[in-house]
Amino acid sequence: MIRMPRRSVTRFFIPLIDVLILLFAIFLLMPYVSDPVPEEPEPKPKSDATASESPLPEDVRELQKLLREERRRVARLEEERKRRLTEGLLVCVLQIDPQDGTLHYHDAERQDIRNEADALRLIARQKALASAQGVKDLYFLILWPRVPSAFPTQAQEAQYRHWFRDVPLGFDRGNANAGGK
Repeated sequence: MIRMPRRSVTRFFIPLIDVLILLFAIFLLMPYVSDPVPEEPEPKPKSDATASESPLPEDVRELQKLLREERRRVARLEEERKRRLTEGLLVCVLQIDPQDGTLHYHDAERQDIRNEADALRLIARQKALASAQGVKDLYFLILWPRVPSAFPTQAQEAQYRHWFRDVPLGFDRGNANAGGK
């Protein structure tokens, strides 16, 4: 025989629903009861460029003239930036012989760099030249052979990196064949 439960579930839910309705009503009334916040107009951001310049002209020809002037100014600034960059940098270009993978430097004549002592002499000479010219930075660029070649080998490349480990160094493969890499 099925018996009715001793406590009714509705005894619990009816008061709960009443409380929830009351809380929801309070939530809906909160904006009306709270103190209104005075609305301040949003300040318009004034950039330095708009504050210092005059209002834009409405004539199309004047606008075109201003545009041409600004383009010239941007081009001049770009050239000045490039000039400052190249004035502060001395690039020493080294080449790799495609026949045997030896490293050489062309100054007045070809100078082969066969060991670390030769590399250190070249670094010292180039640093002295850079300081005499008032150049801040020295950069060594090693050019790979421009013809397909099996040189330099991985061991030779690692050796070159070791020789020039204390100075900024870069390799330019250009359009050369990587030679087994």
